[in-house]
Amino acid sequence: MATRKCVICNEILDEQGVQYKGRYAHQKCFNIAMKTLQKEKNREIDKVAEKKKVGRKAKPKAELKEALSEDEYRKKQQYYNYLRELIDGQELSAKIYALTEDYIERYKFTYESMYKTLVYLHEIIEKELTGDVVGIIPYYHSEAAQYYESIDKVAEFNKDIDISQMYKEKTILIQPKKKKIKQIDIESIGKGVD
Repeated sequence: MATRKCVICNEILDEQGVQYKGRYAHQKCFNIAMKTLQKEKNREIDKVAEKKKVGRKAKPKAELKEALSEDEYRKKQQYYNYLRELIDGQELSAKIYALTEDYIERYKFTYESMYKTLVYLHEIIEKELTGDVVGIIPYYHSEAAQYYESIDKVAEFNKDIDISQMYKEKTILIQPKKKKIKQIDIESIGKGVD
């Protein structure tokens, strides 16, 4: 396996790393770079605001959200697309977006874990999901996490088992029985009538 270097600090990656601009970076380096970029954007916004401030009322500063890696963004899209599927392709309400952000901040959920919870509810236990759907996520989140954890444990336990040798295959040919068709002997009937 080829060793990867961090895009930001050029050190060898010990772990998986976060995808950044088509390459990989340490999680720590990525977070520092994103914070630095946010600070620079805030400074630029402040400079522009100061120039426009003369003779005008101050406008509220634009609120920047934390940056997402490409992988996190893909998981976010997957989550919202699945939500749209569940509510029959309708546009998502502001309540759904607000609750999702609240769960991420308050409970430290991730988009992937919330997506898996919805899949668990809809496809595994086949619970009827109606309305804004996301309100039920905190109540089933730990149950869904346990379910997926048990699946991962089973897969890990059985990864070395070769199931092709587990059962002996036998080929059995079944011959269909020939049906005897009852026939009337016409010749014997015709001789008795004469």
